[in-house]
Amino acid sequence: MHYRFVFAAALMALPSVASAQATLEQRVERMEAESDIRRILVEYGAYLDARDYAAYAGLFAADGEWIGGFGKFTGPEAIRKMLEDGLGKPEPGFVNKSNFHMLTNPLIEIDGNRAKVTSKYLFWSRSPEDRPTPLMAGRYEDEFVRENGQWKIARRTTWGEIPFRDPNEPPSAQGPNLSVSSNDARLRAVEDQLAIQRVLIEYGARLDARDFDGYSDLFAREGIWQNGNTVRRGREEIKAMLVGLFGTPAAGFVNREDYHLVSNPQVNVDGDHATARSRHLLIMRGKDGEPTPELAGLYEDEFIREDGQWKILRRVDNPIMPTREEWLKEMQARQAR
Repeated sequence: MHYRFVFAAALMALPSVASAQATLEQRVERMEAESDIRRILVEYGAYLDARDYAAYAGLFAADGEWIGGFGKFTGPEAIRKMLEDGLGKPEPGFVNKSNFHMLTNPLIEIDGNRAKVTSKYLFWSRSPEDRPTPLMAGRYEDEFVRENGQWKIARRTTWGEIPFRDPNEPPSAQGPNLSVSSNDARLRAVEDQLAIQRVLIEYGARLDARDFDGYSDLFAREGIWQNGNTVRRGREEIKAMLVGLFGTPAAGFVNREDYHLVSNPQVNVDGDHATARSRHLLIMRGKDGEPTPELAGLYEDEFIREDGQWKILRRVDNPIMPTREEWLKEMQARQAR
């Protein structure tokens, strides 16, 4: 009789274990879904800036819709043609040095195989003075769908906020697959992505704070910082470079003169190595105290997991507006004054 009681009790316990496992599975799936959707939001801007119309259109579902200033278009092929007609075909080897999109503030609501997303964008262009200049601010209102196991844009409506543009008005004349074998591995994949994104943000924060030890510690022991032909190897050389540029900060230093915005992170993890791309924008205090955009560029990174932590193995800093040569001339002129 005692054995029957124990067996019955064990059977009663099984559903709660299965329920807990199902709950964990749902939580992991939800995190993966949000990570995939965030990646698509960033890739949308990256493909558009690169004029990679095929990859851009490939982010949409088979019957996906794009609604905005050019009108309404359905299906990847129609969306690709819309871009070619509206923006023109890029020349072979095209590199965009004229404008770019910054994407931020995503709010994601997932419901099974569908999701609703809102996000903001800021469109920047090169000014006649070779400075990044904001031209338009707006928001995207999206519907996503899981199609053949991948998240795709089912509908994107693009609104202009400043200046205002209603996408419903008539136009003027003018994914990565994170499938892995276990919940632990899936969690690790998401954790790695978030850890690397944190390093991207810490890089700007420590530079702004003139925390040169903290900044150089973001690099691997054999880490490399590169800008054109300027190369610094190892933490000591990287720290010495910063001291040479900024001097040693006074005790209690608070930076009221400049700060960095870091946006559009794209991270690809492969075991203990990863690559990443992100945009940066240097804001400096203007002559009357107003925030003034001075330099926009692109970081291209290699990461390595070192002693259990993600570190920068190589960072290539690519100034875009102004170019590396233009910025160097300006810095030399400022130092001469």
